[in-house]
Amino acid sequence: MLKMSRLIFFVLVVTLQVCLASSNPLPTPAPDNAGLIERAKQAYRDTKTKVLNVGNTVAGFAGMYYEEHLKPVTDPYMEWAKDRASSVWERVKSRVPSFRSTQDQ
Repeated sequence: MLKMSRLIFFVLVVTLQVCLASSNPLPTPAPDNAGLIERAKQAYRDTKTKVLNVGNTVAGFAGMYYEEHLKPVTDPYMEWAKDRASSVWERVKSRVPSFRSTQDQ
């Protein structure tokens, strides 16, 4: 679990660095600062779009990794646990009516 957290943190840091490096810097300030806020808003929107696109790509790779590497390993354990739980539940259900009938006597 700790390794997965470190991996996610590493991927996040690398993603942010790539997005910041690929975003266009703000143009040099013009003598009039009237359009500065609009340019900053547009730069923010562009960067946000790039980050979301990279995030979707990372999520796709993570899903693919899970499907190919983790799920085949964990599915047998999940099935075993589910079978054991249903087996225990069936045994409990089968003993409860007999337990009630012995208490009534």
